[in-house]
Amino acid sequence: MGTKNDTSTTKYEIRALFEIDGVVEKPDIIGGLYGQLDGLLSENLDIRELQKTGRIGRINVELSSSKGKTKGKIIIPSSLQRMETAILAAAVETVDRVGPCSCKIKLEEIVDIRIKKRQSIVDRASEIIREWDQNVSPFSSTVSLEVEKPSKVSQIMNIGKEGFSAGQSFEKEKKVILVEGRADVVNLLKYGIDNTIAVDGTSISPKLVDLIKKKTVTAFLDGDRGGDLILKELLQVAHVEYVARAPKGKEVEDLNEKETKKALDDAVSIEKAVFLTGVDKGLTVKEFDEKTKPQKKKKLKILKPRKEPEIKEKEEIKPSKELEKKKPVSTPTPKPSTPSRPYTPKPSTPSRSYTPKPKPQRSGQRQPSRQVTQRSSSVTSRRPPTRTSTQRPPRREIRKVQLPEYLTKTVSDIKTKLEVVVFDDNEKEILRSTTANIYEELDKIEKANTIVIDGVITQRLLEKAYSKGIKTVIGARKGEISKKPTNVKVIEFKNI
Repeated sequence: MGTKNDTSTTKYEIRALFEIDGVVEKPDIIGGLYGQLDGLLSENLDIRELQKTGRIGRINVELSSSKGKTKGKIIIPSSLQRMETAILAAAVETVDRVGPCSCKIKLEEIVDIRIKKRQSIVDRASEIIREWDQNVSPFSSTVSLEVEKPSKVSQIMNIGKEGFSAGQSFEKEKKVILVEGRADVVNLLKYGIDNTIAVDGTSISPKLVDLIKKKTVTAFLDGDRGGDLILKELLQVAHVEYVARAPKGKEVEDLNEKETKKALDDAVSIEKAVFLTGVDKGLTVKEFDEKTKPQKKKKLKILKPRKEPEIKEKEEIKPSKELEKKKPVSTPTPKPSTPSRPYTPKPSTPSRSYTPKPKPQRSGQRQPSRQVTQRSSSVTSRRPPTRTSTQRPPRREIRKVQLPEYLTKTVSDIKTKLEVVVFDDNEKEILRSTTANIYEELDKIEKANTIVIDGVITQRLLEKAYSKGIKTVIGARKGEISKKPTNVKVIEFKNI
């Protein structure tokens, strides 16, 4: 309805939100506006006349229906004066019915289109000046800088047998900047920053670690997931003092001079560096270390005491078993056997004086046996009985779980890829995503059966899985789970 909108003459946009108790379409809403505004205002502000003369443009309606209600936005372009536009916006709010349905319209804002045009003019003019400085007017006070830039780009060095890309001042300077790739080095050279070296890949080479270990290193990383991964690897294999990050979503090679220098000026110590993506989003390096290190200490404390008591008990219990076997022999009987008769008249005193001898007589063996049994009885009184200690299992075994072939194959496919796969009750794949976006993606599905994730199984993930009817969660490892839903089975990769 109406004429096409001529954006060249539009000054303002009236934007209003509406809610209708019923399901309607765009023509119904526009018809309701025409019907209820007809004759409400003066002839100069009649909506039909305004559209005929082009003083307001085509009325645009955006809507969606859900649960018997229709919601959306009305946009009316206007080339009227400020007061007339305000009157028209107030009149639109008075519309309370669309066809047979009740309606409520509320003004959201009136946008001055000319401000946007002015901003686009400013941005374009700045771009023209920048291009002019670079290309059109080299004969200025910055001629030396213009000549120096391409010369520096052509002087990228290749260091070591691996040929790491670096600026020409890398070897001389004590303070250096570590970047991800060759393109980052080229971009920094354009702005006169030549104490740089690139990782040149997704993994950090030991040779590169040797090159930077005696220098003060600032890691200048991209503002995306790749930058977070390199930061985590640097924490494990190299010593870095400071971290600078490109703005979120941008890469170092795409930054202009102002953004580059601001990012380097805002560099922070390694402990204060912040992860920008994934499950660790918003955590500083210090918080990340505190989150991961306590788990390792707990495991060591649990495993260490189990091994020590077993060794001691075995060493101390061993003689007690032999004594138990010898005890019936050493005890005197009312009628001694024939071989022992020659020794019966002898008192036990000589045995005490000859205990150091390497080959004592039989009668001399009886006294030490009594002393040993006394010691062993004191040992056993302080410790649990021998039988209970020997029955304790020596080591905790990892139970293996037999999974269907399609799940085993999925686990091997997504390992180290940080991916998630969700299956339904018919073993059909219904979702494949990254671990960073799993919670948003799970909201889009109605019901599922199994989830396989190359990441940590957290309390939040189990609660989300339970709400979606998921019965089995398979992950790289378990996190800190305070309460596991009873109907959800949890399996780690190491158990498969």
